[in-house]
Amino acid sequence: MTNDNHIEVENQLLRPFGPGILDVKIPDHMIKKLIEMTDDNSTRKNMDSRLAGQIKSEPELSREELKSTGFEDMFCTIGKQYVENEFARNFHFEYKPDQHKVTTTLQSAWVVSQYQDEYNPVHYHTKCEISAVLYLIVPEFQPRGLKGKNHIDGAIEFIHGTVDHSLLSAGTFLTVPQVGHMLMFPSTLLHTVYPFKGNEERRSLAFNLNYKLDI
Repeated sequence: MTNDNHIEVENQLLRPFGPGILDVKIPDHMIKKLIEMTDDNSTRKNMDSRLAGQIKSEPELSREELKSTGFEDMFCTIGKQYVENEFARNFHFEYKPDQHKVTTTLQSAWVVSQYQDEYNPVHYHTKCEISAVLYLIVPEFQPRGLKGKNHIDGAIEFIHGTVDHSLLSAGTFLTVPQVGHMLMFPSTLLHTVYPFKGNEERRSLAFNLNYKLDI
């Protein structure tokens, strides 16, 4: 018996809308080096007054320090690949790798040393095109004991568009931080970091990049 309604068709899922978020796993030995670099921030300038976070300690990392340790080159290389990948998948720009040249530069970088009850409100980054966060230390968060509630403490949530009741698209994307993972995204993408309970530090490294496209 055959099913007359069964047909085989070619198909392709298109993603012409919405920003892409790149998730990169950084090698353990590099994370260890970054942790050692950011253990003592006593001589660094605190950027707390320039940032949106309700966080006491957000020391600046200089380009000179990141350049001398090789991290500036690594961040810029990942940023270049991110831009090229986004150009390749989007439909608003006919990107031709053999004709177009992408270069990236580090604009700013800082440590986010977050403790209990501190948080980052919904915000975006200015004076740059690309933003990223790299998780260095993620503690065990104390549970709140709220029955039936999702565990979102210490998580980062990205916000884009509006809620779609059809369930065919989503207006937000929430992800729990993992040590060694870097999330890279357009600087205009709204995001927030939730507070948590516990006495230990949640430490990340945030940075911004600019890119230039030569046609």
